[in-house]
Amino acid sequence: MYINKLVPIWSRFLASFLIYTEGLLLGFSLIIAIGAQNLFVFNQGLIGRHIFWVCLFCSISDALLIYLGYSGIFLILNQNKNLHVVLIFSGSIWVFIYGLIKIRDGIRLNDLSLSETMTKDGMSRGLMKTLITVAGLTWLNPHVYLDTVFLIGSIANTIEEKRQIFFVIGAMNASFLFFFLLGYTGKKIGKKLKSPLVWKKINIFLGVIMVLIGIQLGYSGFNS
Repeated sequence: MYINKLVPIWSRFLASFLIYTEGLLLGFSLIIAIGAQNLFVFNQGLIGRHIFWVCLFCSISDALLIYLGYSGIFLILNQNKNLHVVLIFSGSIWVFIYGLIKIRDGIRLNDLSLSETMTKDGMSRGLMKTLITVAGLTWLNPHVYLDTVFLIGSIANTIEEKRQIFFVIGAMNASFLFFFLLGYTGKKIGKKLKSPLVWKKINIFLGVIMVLIGIQLGYSGFNS
């Protein structure tokens, strides 16, 4: 008798867990990519500045966008072509300029020791400035809306209504796990990087990638 009561409970739990896992795996598959936001989070880990707050900001932003998509706002945004174009070009300019700044910082490392560089960076970029920068890289990135609001939101709304929330929570958890893992992995690696020459190459490399991402975003805007 007791076992007969447990079977349906276990079945419901297993079904919900599988839906949660689907959301988690989809979230990971979309977020694991070389993008401006991920590069910024990793870089903050490398320099050891405001890692927790940057990771938390990115995670909450993703969770909020996923919820908006789940609530059906993707249907409204999908009809507004002008908003889509504005997002693309705003994101393109923001990422392109930030990439140029990273390249400039890398070039300036020639005659500075690592400790002087870290001190200078820490003095010039406080928490608020850091969060404003990552906000631009997050909220002005059209790919973020494509992945979270449109794709995850639309898929979530195809699932059985009473299990949709488990899929959404899974996708949200993927963002929290990924960003904190990315940031603190960068911190662990950053402690082992002592040569200013290495930091010079890292800054220039990240900057070039961001410039290319900015150009690609702008190009996609012209073709949209």
